[in-house]
Amino acid sequence: MLSSFSLFKWRRLCSAAVLWILAVQITWGLDLQLPERSFQGDLVVGRVDPGSKIWVNGRPQLIGSQGHFVVAVPRDLKRDLLVKARNKNSTASHTIQTLKYEWRVQHIDGLAENHVNPGQTERMQIETDRMKIKAVRKTPPYVMPLFLKKGFIMPVKGRISGIFGSQRVLNGEPRAPHSGLDIAAPRGTPARSPADGIARLVAEDTFLMGNVLMIDHGLGVTSIFIHLDSVAVEEGDLVRQGEVVARVGQTGRTTGPHLHWGVSVGSTPVDPLRLVGQKMP
Repeated sequence: MLSSFSLFKWRRLCSAAVLWILAVQITWGLDLQLPERSFQGDLVVGRVDPGSKIWVNGRPQLIGSQGHFVVAVPRDLKRDLLVKARNKNSTASHTIQTLKYEWRVQHIDGLAENHVNPGQTERMQIETDRMKIKAVRKTPPYVMPLFLKKGFIMPVKGRISGIFGSQRVLNGEPRAPHSGLDIAAPRGTPARSPADGIARLVAEDTFLMGNVLMIDHGLGVTSIFIHLDSVAVEEGDLVRQGEVVARVGQTGRTTGPHLHWGVSVGSTPVDPLRLVGQKMP
């Protein structure tokens, strides 16, 4: 038989073991939902226990009240994404393998020379226009993920004339990759909000983008419409998926009427076409 002293030590050891097991269960118990892999240019929606904090490759991420968060996979990312989560009692980590995407090259000719090689005055205007976009992206975004319930739809019916990520060659000169999706349609064609959101920017007569509309979909996800003929909403308006928010135009740097639709997470653009019809967790 165990002496009273040995029995006391045995009970303490058992109690410590139980506490250790519970601690392990708590540590392992944080529910972090993410895919195993994604392509360059993807938008990934993850979910974790509400109240947690999230980091992607060491950078903190916004998180909604229900635990949703968004990860942008940059076009040129050549490493995997390490996602770490933590709350008061537990931690978790997950690696998303980054898969290479085959990007196309697109040649566009017939552009005005100052739209390809702008002079000093035009460059100053372009920088002013860019600052308007940056100001919206620096403004604290709407934290609720308005796009989750219904996902995204195509904003315009028309021919796809330019895809995300393609290397642009303008008037024979290589330029930056395309940051959105181009949909060719007649001038005045209704452009509808691809998801629920809040209008954050209405800008007219920008040099390269023409008339512009930006919509905040929550968690740092924004849509931008450019080359518009007109905008049908005002800054601060709540817009619903499918609502007419603008009209297709031919303003700014363009060779014909079309809608440029870009989607970004913060300042990182992602492929809008991959979002259409995608089920959200």
